Amino acid sequence: MLLQPLIKPLQVISHHAGQAIMQVYQRNDFGIRSKADDSPLTEADLAAHRVIHKALQQLTPQIPQLSEEDASISFAERSQWQQYWLIDPLDGTKEFIRRNDEFTVNIALIENHRPILGIIYLPVNNTFYYGGIGIGAWIRQGSGPAQQIHCRKLSSSLRVLTSRRHKNDRDLPLLNKLPTHFDSVTTESYGSSLKMCRIAEGKADFYPRLYPTCEWDTAAAQAIVEAAGGLIIDIDLKPLRYNLKDSLLNPDFFVIGDPNFPAKLLTG
Repeated sequence: MLLQPLIKPLQVISHHAGQAIMQVYQRNDFGIRSKADDSPLTEADLAAHRVIHKALQQLTPQIPQLSEEDASISFAERSQWQQYWLIDPLDGTKEFIRRNDEFTVNIALIENHRPILGIIYLPVNNTFYYGGIGIGAWIRQGSGPAQQIHCRKLSSSLRVLTSRRHKNDRDLPLLNKLPTHFDSVTTESYGSSLKMCRIAEGKADFYPRLYPTCEWDTAAAQAIVEAAGGLIIDIDLKPLRYNLKDSLLNPDFFVIGDPNFPAKLLTG
């Protein structure tokens, strides 16, 4: 499948999903409820899901879809898929509820367990990140032209990103080792897949995620980060792969901008 012709339609789809999200964001009542795992669900999640599902059916009727808001498809069925859309209609629901603007629309195309194309849209500031195999990684802000982005090379100054909502003691041994290998280490916190976008555009170097995530949380970002020259790898230093098991949970993972990041810090 040619990927470049999908970029503009995916921008339109993610923008329309973002508009549906913003309509709810401007209200006082988000229609919040709890899912089975006690994570929050809002009317914005569902509205974005409906927009994306319908539009992708029209764009690529032959390609099945797996969305956070429609994830009950059995592994027996989806294990037969060679290619499928993996979608998080509203990544960062907790950020949405707290109105800090750090939430995104994530759409990825998976082929043979690997993300080959991803688009991430930030509705609040109308910014697209996208990338994939053979097309590079790009950012487009508003109606302006797209600009290619690249991960940056390691230097003596390391910028580390952490989750705004999911800090835990498992991060501390690793984070405490970093100052022994770099002259300076600064840490910033963000919500949603925005952290991985920051690495793809060369604004940060490293993001450890030693806390549960699902496959739709990382797929679009992985396509973009890899297209920008970086990696998203598990604790065995292997790239994340998708739809290989019944559970849709990811292993713990690291996002690194420069593949030359010291492996001993990740495995020691």
